[in-house]
Amino acid sequence: MASSSFDLLPQSIITSSILQFLQSRDWLSFRLASRSCYVAVHGTSDVFHAVGSESNKSDDDCLEATDEKNGESTPLKKELLSESESLWKFALVRDYGFEHAPNNSNGNNNNNSGDDQFYHSIRSPEDTNDETPFLRTSDVFKAPTAFSSWKHWRKIDRRIHSTRNPAAFIPRGERVVGPYFLRAASLWKKIEQWCENESSYKSIGREIQSSLLPGRGLDPNLLTSDGGEYDAAISALKAVYSFYSGQDGDSLRLGGLFGGSSAYDYLSCSRFEYPRFENDEFRVIVTKDIYNDGGKVFFMNTVTGQVFVQVGDICRPATPSKAEDANDCRDSLLRWFEEHANRLTRGYFCVREYQ
Repeated sequence: MASSSFDLLPQSIITSSILQFLQSRDWLSFRLASRSCYVAVHGTSDVFHAVGSESNKSDDDCLEATDEKNGESTPLKKELLSESESLWKFALVRDYGFEHAPNNSNGNNNNNSGDDQFYHSIRSPEDTNDETPFLRTSDVFKAPTAFSSWKHWRKIDRRIHSTRNPAAFIPRGERVVGPYFLRAASLWKKIEQWCENESSYKSIGREIQSSLLPGRGLDPNLLTSDGGEYDAAISALKAVYSFYSGQDGDSLRLGGLFGGSSAYDYLSCSRFEYPRFENDEFRVIVTKDIYNDGGKVFFMNTVTGQVFVQVGDICRPATPSKAEDANDCRDSLLRWFEEHANRLTRGYFCVREYQ
């Protein structure tokens, strides 16, 4: 049997020299072959180890025990858990765009030198309908294990691709980029807090918040792009719109998320737009002036990810190039939103009544 052959190998060989050459989803089948295979994947034979303190249970929490006796589990060993944690951190890097961090020899999830990033994830709402946002800022949490974190990112990924066969393989270029979604959650949290601030002039913040539409999981098939190892341009777009997906134009009077101005007989108001993809021009409108057809428009190029501002025939980049890589503008939309959220919270903008 294949399981008896694996029983003879050290766990470090299995995790670093065998499993890493398989797709992460195949590990879920491999772990059921025997007790030793399960231990190699999870560092323990306790099939309920992943549940921990999480309130949301999924199919992966109810694992089939193939070699347990009387419900007892083997003692947790630091070296086994460390190997398992390293394996699932590798999966988070490979599958969901997390960055490599120094190996944590203690196998724990203390907050240190970038290792903490692997344990931050987002729970999916239990009840989903047209009124439920795809994701909520309040559902960001710290997972007890790297596997638990990976499991929640996998659920988000599968929800975005819900129109596909659940068993279908999702190419790397179409998967979510976890750090982008965490950044989106952070910036939207700042905007929410600003909107809820009672000191906002005549409750303009509450007007803006009440006009925001629930977030949506954007189908990548609606977009046209050149792809790549990570199609981060599209993933940044999906991250931002997963929490909120525009403003309701029917209920909006003057509370555009991106402000406006008035002078004499001129009036402008920049509204956060529901995503409409203009594939012929490879762009999606992010915000536009609702009172002026030729007014200021911000849009994102779906091939490069760069955000542009256009007024009439003049079009310029809305975010500067990165110093380390001038050609990498795939998180431009996130940087643009982050700067706006930061300026709101710092009181950079003056809030006054339109005259």
